[in-house]
Amino acid sequence: MPLKIVKQRVYQIEYVIVKAANSPRPAAWILEKSIDGENFQPWQYYAPSDEECWTRYSVPPVTGKLVYIGDDDVICTSVSSRQTPMENGEV
Repeated sequence: MPLKIVKQRVYQIEYVIVKAANSPRPAAWILEKSIDGENFQPWQYYAPSDEECWTRYSVPPVTGKLVYIGDDDVICTSVSSRQTPMENGEV
């Protein structure tokens, strides 16, 4: 039986928008990434406060514009974790 060759594509993500619909935005959650679709690792942490970046995830908070220095950076922010608006909030 001939071998089936599968080409994998690699994409560079510029923006990810998560819409909360009919509920408040989640206060604490983790955005994960995967290269193979099976093994996932944290990409960005969201916390309800800068202090919780440290206590919940052991990561320093990033304030202001979110900047990644390298492809393996994992950052934490509290910027998009406020409950308001109560509907259709975007992260």
